[in-house]
Amino acid sequence: MKQTRRIPALLLAMVMLCSLALTGCKKEAPVAADKVAEAIFEMILKDDPSKAVELFGYADESEARADMGLDGSVYEELAGEMTKQFSDAGVNITEEEMQDFIDAFMKMFSEVQFTAKVKESDDKAGTAVVTCTVNTFDPEALTQAMTEAMNEVDPNLLVEDMDAAFGQILSVMAGVIGEIKPTDKTADFDVDFELADMDISGKTKKVWVPKDAAEFGNLISTTAMGG
Repeated sequence: MKQTRRIPALLLAMVMLCSLALTGCKKEAPVAADKVAEAIFEMILKDDPSKAVELFGYADESEARADMGLDGSVYEELAGEMTKQFSDAGVNITEEEMQDFIDAFMKMFSEVQFTAKVKESDDKAGTAVVTCTVNTFDPEALTQAMTEAMNEVDPNLLVEDMDAAFGQILSVMAGVIGEIKPTDKTADFDVDFELADMDISGKTKKVWVPKDAAEFGNLISTTAMGG
């Protein structure tokens, strides 16, 4: 897991890597790439697997979650990984503090609306380009909110107790981030998709998936953040 990736990118990358089971081919018309993009987004950032169940034919939502690695372990593992990164840098915080921060971040992104449309598609070549649209956050409002949050942190802690200081910073930031809402403005980005074989409920199906799952996640987060 790369330390430099944004949290949504990490989640999407892990989910896509866990979900693909490359096996033999069975002839069946694949679900359109734009519908797949929307289903992935809904499942990751809205915690709603219903579209994936409907589109791919999972037996139930629990099976869809398990197949995509969303049975609860992803968030726990992510909190543990990030806590370790802090520890390696000499700062000790609890997994609970990190989990609260991650939950707040995901709550903020759960407010983002997402639509997708196939821009071009070549079934024979197994390639497609999907134009995705998300509503964006106000960068200035984000900066102001984070500045105000940092002003609430006791500066003496940074000198007296670094661990407590970072714990307080995460707590304050979580409280602010969780309440930030996106604007009505939207922005677009294109994502390359490819056809892959996926084992769903014991059946092999052709499914459109992002060529680079981590980049797909990065584009969602950076575009929504105004990048």
